[in-house]
Amino acid sequence: MSESANIAAVSHLVAALEATSPEDRLSALKRAVLAHSGRWDLPSEHTEAYRPALVSLQVFGVHAMAASLDELPRNWMRAAGNILEAEGQGTKQGDEL
Repeated sequence: MSESANIAAVSHLVAALEATSPEDRLSALKRAVLAHSGRWDLPSEHTEAYRPALVSLQVFGVHAMAASLDELPRNWMRAAGNILEAEGQGTKQGDEL
């Protein structure tokens, strides 16, 4: 996975998310997905018609899944931190969140 991850962009987004309040992180991730051609599988905001069993998103080559929207930002940050750590770009992120 780290071959396809944009390490500089991942690092920047992790830093931005760490500076964002936990309740605003999902919105920040959604903006990043839209701005950078990521993907998501999230419930519909306007209707109860679409409710996936697992929610997921991918941005800058980092993919994360969760059972609920509340868990998704932390899971993405943890996955991003693991990739950054593997690339020698710092310590593992997201464990303290």
